[in-house]
Amino acid sequence: MPSRFPWKSNYQKVPPDIRASLDAIDGDLIAVAATKKVSRDDVAAGLYAHVGLRIENGEIATSGPVSPPADAGKWSERNAFGWDRKRQDWPMVRKTWTFESPNFGDGARNGWTMRSWTKDVYQHQIFEPQGMTLEPSILEDRGGNAVVVKFALSPMLERGMPEFDLMLLWSINVLQENAGVTGVFASDASREEYTSTVTLDWQIFPPGTADEVVARLVGSAYPANAPDFEKHVRDRVRLFEGFQPKAYIRGQGGFGSYFRAQFADDLVVFENLKYGNAVYLLYQDWSEVSQRSRLDLLRDQDAHFDRVVHTDGWQARLTALLHDKLFERGLRRRRNGYHPKRRGR
Repeated sequence: MPSRFPWKSNYQKVPPDIRASLDAIDGDLIAVAATKKVSRDDVAAGLYAHVGLRIENGEIATSGPVSPPADAGKWSERNAFGWDRKRQDWPMVRKTWTFESPNFGDGARNGWTMRSWTKDVYQHQIFEPQGMTLEPSILEDRGGNAVVVKFALSPMLERGMPEFDLMLLWSINVLQENAGVTGVFASDASREEYTSTVTLDWQIFPPGTADEVVARLVGSAYPANAPDFEKHVRDRVRLFEGFQPKAYIRGQGGFGSYFRAQFADDLVVFENLKYGNAVYLLYQDWSEVSQRSRLDLLRDQDAHFDRVVHTDGWQARLTALLHDKLFERGLRRRRNGYHPKRRGR
């Protein structure tokens, strides 16, 4: 079924970032929800009318919980009408059909005989319509073109429920098909936890000695699930010292594992020490970049960045690339052996 919306329709399996978020939730009750920056222009054009978002007296209004339309995608259709799922992963069973057939080809003259036919068939799992509802709510509206909207699906999921993995996939796909975003949160997640997934909060430190910078960046609390955080920060600071960064920047709150070194308004080295396996060089204005969500920064196909994967020799590749980018901005002399054709992403 082709998507009626301009975003990815659904997933064939639960994405890794959803699994990671799920693993970080302590409780058994899971809210399938996500936040998104929505433009007033799209709301006015009716892009979100199917979930009850509309313009009323110049303000964005909502309609409370709504039933996702069946034509939003295959998972929304299953939500509305149910699902007959052929289980090819289950053992086949024998099924018998009975029917009447005419004797010698003429039932009127020779009568009829009841016959049967037996064969191995796949089992079917029948799901009744789930009746999931979707409710958007406005989390932040500062009067500009973009507003922050939370899209939440009901009912919530329980880890111990039958077919939890399947219901998780089903739920996140209903949300994705209708809102273009998906995610999971603890059932008691705060408003701040939802809004923090949209806009990062950054703490900026001036350059100093390596020990001073590390002390400021590490602070009193290490990010969860980021082993050797101080060691990694110290290694990065030593790597960047020779390039004279303007500032060091660390994500605050739930994003304390985000680490940046800023060399120019349009040159920032970015890394997530908790999940990342690569360093990113971003080439955008810092004031604009700081307003982007953590996912937008890495997923936006229009973003200008280079990615250096943490494989053997990545530090040398990063320093060479950083040297060239500083040279392009008049902040560094041409390095020995420099040749434009040798540069690459």
